[in-house]
Amino acid sequence: MDTLLLLAAISLITCLVVTVIIVASWRFKPGMWAADLGLPRQDAVAGAVVAVVTVAVILGGSVAASVAVIEEFGVLGALVAAWSVMIIFGLWDFLIIDWLLFIGLKPSWFYIEGMEDSPHIYQWQHHAKESIPALFIGIPIAAIATGIAALVT
Repeated sequence: MDTLLLLAAISLITCLVVTVIIVASWRFKPGMWAADLGLPRQDAVAGAVVAVVTVAVILGGSVAASVAVIEEFGVLGALVAAWSVMIIFGLWDFLIIDWLLFIGLKPSWFYIEGMEDSPHIYQWQHHAKESIPALFIGIPIAAIATGIAALVT
């Protein structure tokens, strides 16, 4: 039970840190997210930097999850734990960031020039379809995280 609580804590911390990164980047440089809304790309460099930092944080959470369970559950358990961080973040992104923030709360600073013309910004189905690839992207991230965990333990 302690291991599951630790995994939940690691996943929650990972989700919160990535949420802060996404919200801060949107707040201070929203144009980097234009392409995600089906708008003409603006500031691709800033978007790439945020993407790399986000993946690094998720990889870090996955490594922490793998390290937490590898001795108790072995390499396969560490792989599942690492992938679970990605799955939980995918659900968090879909339910909290997309549904609650983008579709529900719609804060006043959440605006990009032309955003109102985006055909899918307020459609939950679009956000659901966008979340599915995260499950598959999570497999190689989990494998890398498990490899790192195996090396450090």
